[in-house]
Amino acid sequence: MGARLAAAVHLDHPVTHERIHLQPGDEPEPEVAALITNPEAWLPDDPEPEPAPAAKRKPKPPAPEPAAQ
Repeated sequence: MGARLAAAVHLDHPVTHERIHLQPGDEPEPEVAALITNPEAWLPDDPEPEPAPAAKRKPKPPAPEPAAQ
């Protein structure tokens, strides 16, 4: 997995010279990524994982046993 962008970037492709527009979350090819020198344009290499959601429901109490006859 390559580096992901944190911000939108607009630049000329190094081979085709076409204007390209990259969006946050895009992973540009290496020759394009080399042209993006602003460190704030990139997401951190090792983003902190999101904490697991806390359990929202309480466990159910055990079912009552049938009455003995």
